[in-house]
Amino acid sequence: MSVTPVKIAVVIPYFQRKRGLLRQCVRSVLENATGVDTAVVVVDDGSPLPAEEEIGDLLRDGPVEIVHQKNAGPAAARNMGLSRVEPYASYVTFLDSDDEWTGPFLEDAVRALDQGFDLFVGNSRRVGIPVSRFEWSDVQSQNIHPGGHRLVDPDHDVYEYVGSFFDLLVRRSNVIGATTMAFRLDRFPGIRFRESLFQGEDRLFKLTLGQSLGRVAFSPRIYAEEGEGVNIFDKSGWKTDGYLRLTSNYIALSRMVLDEIRLDASQRAFVRGQLADSRRAFVAAVLHQLRHRKPLDWAQVRATLRGDPTGAVLFLPNVLRLVAGHLGVKGRRRPG
Repeated sequence: MSVTPVKIAVVIPYFQRKRGLLRQCVRSVLENATGVDTAVVVVDDGSPLPAEEEIGDLLRDGPVEIVHQKNAGPAAARNMGLSRVEPYASYVTFLDSDDEWTGPFLEDAVRALDQGFDLFVGNSRRVGIPVSRFEWSDVQSQNIHPGGHRLVDPDHDVYEYVGSFFDLLVRRSNVIGATTMAFRLDRFPGIRFRESLFQGEDRLFKLTLGQSLGRVAFSPRIYAEEGEGVNIFDKSGWKTDGYLRLTSNYIALSRMVLDEIRLDASQRAFVRGQLADSRRAFVAAVLHQLRHRKPLDWAQVRATLRGDPTGAVLFLPNVLRLVAGHLGVKGRRRPG
């Protein structure tokens, strides 16, 4: 790909076994990039289905490049893409390979960023969830309601966010997805995803970016349809084999947020509450594996406790609380 400067770059981390998804994804970019100076970088993260087999013919139709790396996860793939486009792109956005844009996201994002906003956020829908991403939370203050903000572009339904967008990110970072956020790469050079996290790397990235943002624009328009994702840990719920590692990861994530992100007292208390919840969930995962005589990854347990000394001190008290709570529930008499 030429290193001729472009207005906005689209980074697509790619690891898929299902045919057709990447092609659908890239075509949605090309079809919605009319009039927008765009470059597309697909980072093939050691995909079992090579990117060339999916979009080889599309390389001739637009500014699309494929970059290969050994499998290292979505954070590393996005970092590779950022390093690739940083020298020549003013703005950047991401698109997961099982997602597709269904509206003029690139056009609206570039228009907003050109007006001096640091970040543009669009709305989206995810498979299996009946409401849009802006409406996911049962806590209304953690959703985005256009009526409480300043309309700056009536023709394109674009608003300036009024209030602390960073505070919203602290309390519900998934109010925006990577698929519908674009920011000024020229103002935030060097920002990267934490590759040691296999889940929650988006949250840390958003908070790192969010703590330094100036003006933020958003639109409630639905710009994208999101797939289920390919990260197996997205589905590592309670009683699954991946739950122990997932809770360990969330302990590490909360500690990183507390150590690295500038938080006020209220925000710090909120994140500490999340850390406490993750510590209890980790203990519950250990007890579940032992109680049901399932294999327990003792190396994971030791590594987690070494990395979280306070959690290690609280491990036994959390065990006692969980056991007492379990016995209390069993000991209650059922209503007659």
